[in-house]
Parts: sequence; structure tokens; C-alpha cells
Amino acid sequence: MSSSGDLDALVRAEFGRTFGGAPTAMARAPARVELLGNHTDYNGGLVIAAAIDRYTEIAGRAVEGRLARVRSVQFSAGDEFAVDRIEPGADGSWGRYVRGVLWSLGERLNVRGGFEAAIAGDVPLGAGLSSSASLQAALAMFLIAAGVVEDPAVLDERPPCAGRADELRMALAQMLQRGENEFVGVASGLLDQFSVLFGKAGFALSLDCRSLEFARLSLGEPAPAIVVCDSKTSRRLADGMYNKRRAECERVVTYFGARWLRDIALEQLEQHWDRLDPVGRLRARHVLTENARVQRGADALRAGRLAEFGALMSASHASSRDDFDNSAPALDALIEAAEAAPGFLGGKLSGAGWAGCTVNLVETGRAGAFAATVSERFARRFGTVPDVHVCHAAAGATAWTATI
Repeated sequence: MSSSGDLDALVRAEFGRTFGGAPTAMARAPARVELLGNHTDYNGGLVIAAAIDRYTEIAGRAVEGRLARVRSVQFSAGDEFAVDRIEPGADGSWGRYVRGVLWSLGERLNVRGGFEAAIAGDVPLGAGLSSSASLQAALAMFLIAAGVVEDPAVLDERPPCAGRADELRMALAQMLQRGENEFVGVASGLLDQFSVLFGKAGFALSLDCRSLEFARLSLGEPAPAIVVCDSKTSRRLADGMYNKRRAECERVVTYFGARWLRDIALEQLEQHWDRLDPVGRLRARHVLTENARVQRGADALRAGRLAEFGALMSASHASSRDDFDNSAPALDALIEAAEAAPGFLGGKLSGAGWAGCTVNLVETGRAGAFAATVSERFARRFGTVPDVHVCHAAAGATAWTATI
């Protein structure tokens, strides 16, 4: 893991090497993990997530003209495009996300000119930690701070008031989601962008994806570690599965004539069970029971019952495995290893599933022993040592004026 200071130095150095001189603005955005609410967001459901202390950081400056030039440390590659004629670029490339951010912001905000920027990060790629939303949010915050794009405050003509900052962040999250959906071509829900913008150290985040009501929920004092275990299985195994699951859920929505799967009661699903598509009904049962777990999980956190919250995470994994069919042998093995490890409170697959990581809540002070046990048990079974990232709930995206 790189510290934020290491990333600072790394991205500044890359900026100087590539563009010369010093940046005028910097921005940072965290990664995120979903703690409860797997595949509920695009079904109008409920989610509990947390921003975590793995980051994408950007250093840059506004420049005269209408050209954007960007350099990625992780990919050792650059991208260049005109801000007035933004084409998608290569399918699946990091540059497509960069372009998509400027495209989505430019749909509602004035783009004043070009910019130069370097990007670095320590968010594991392809691990279900939303490195893409971390990049999106960091870039958006930089563009606003550097004056490349006008501040979203122009969208709200009311005088400053309590809660206005959160309203503007929600508007920004929706713009970034649109960029991912319509420009990049990934049919994601709002969870990722919301989480990386709204995070708070030591807190989880609850979101109602239908009403957009949200809350920050304390994880306790001291807060538990959030341990991400990477199976090193390729996310390519999941290619096409995300959109397939969306379609399976939509078939049930269409049967009931509802707008969202969230609008259907579990009792209705059970009453119509024999008449429903055999696959779709299982997917729907997962989503509906998952929404109930999120509600119970929020209540548990408000009451300080962390062990109960952890048990709900483990129940979520079982439902993903059995009803939503988005687990995998490696993910199940990581959870089984975690259940026997010191300090384990609960765990589940992370992100879309099928490959990648699990996320676990672990008692404060026991994360090291937990990580060692999981690594040893998983390696014994699969012959591969997993990457284990000991993380903590972190603050959301921020930007600041660069100093020499």
C-alpha cells in the first residue's frame, strides 16, 4: 500500500516529468467497498457501503486552448483529446473514463478550457473496489478546483444552507454515473460514485437508490478494520454477467408491471413463485431479501451491534452464492478461510462478484492475524497466495490548491 504522502510525491513527480513545472491543483478520491446490498442499486434498492483508504490522486493545471493531455502512472501511458470534440476512444481503456468525466460534466457545466494532469493510485485494479469511480471522482474534483469546469454550485441558485454541499455532491455523483452509463457503456448503478464522494472516516454509508436518501452510520469507536482479500481470479470471467443479471431481474419486474424490483413485496414473489421464470425468481429473491438485510444492518449499526451487522454480511454472501449465482469457488473459499480466522465479524463477496475479492469486517487490532490465517488457508487449498488489503473507512473525495 502507498500512503497518501507517497502518492502525493509520485503524482507530482510524474506531472513534472511529463508536462514540466508544477501543478496548481490536486485531488484525491478513495476506493469503496459494498458492505451490504449486492446488486440492489440498479433495482431501486438499498445499499450500505464504505469509502476505504485506497486512493486515486491527480495533479494538474488548467492551460490555454482546448486540449486535454493526461498521463497515467499505473498504465505508463498518456491520452490527448480536444475538450470540445470528445470521442470515446478505445473500448475499456482508462482514457475512456477520463473522457467520460469531461463529457458528463460538460453536459451541465461550462468547460472553460484545456488542462494537463497526471494520475496515480493504489486502488487494486479489477478487484471490485471501484477504481473507475475513484478515478472519476478525483478527476471531477480536480477539474472543478483547477477552474477547468465551473463549480456545480452554479446549478443551485439558493443561498448557502445546511446540507447544500451534500446536495451538490449528489448532483455530481449522478453526472458521473451518467458518464459511466452513456459514454463508457457500463450499466452501473449510483452506488460507486456516491460512495467515493460521500465517505467519512469511521463511518459506513447507507443509500436508498430509489429516493436517494442517505445516511452516514458509525462503525463504532474504534472502528473495525475492513479487510479486502483478493483471490487473484480474473474479472474477465464475469464479462457480460452483470448485464445478464440485470436482464434476469428485469424479467420479474416486467411480469409484475412494476418500475423497480424494489417495488415488489417478497410475499408477492412467493405467491407467484410457480408462474415465474425459474432463474429470474431466484435473482429477485436475493435482491428482496438483501434489501431486508440492509434495513436490519442499518438498525444494527445505529444500535452499535457490530456482530449482528457482520452476521448479515455473511448471510448476504450465502444469498449471492445460492440465489444470485454470482460467487465462485475461490470467493467461497476465501469466506470459509475467513470464518476460521481471528477477529472475523462477517464477510461477503465484493462488487459484481464471479471473481476478484471478498470484503470482511475484522475486530480492531486483529487484522494482521486474520490476514495471515486467510492467506495460509487459501494458499493451501488453491496454491495461490491472495493479496490481502487491510483498510479502514475513509473520507470522500477532496481537492486542494497545490503548493511547491
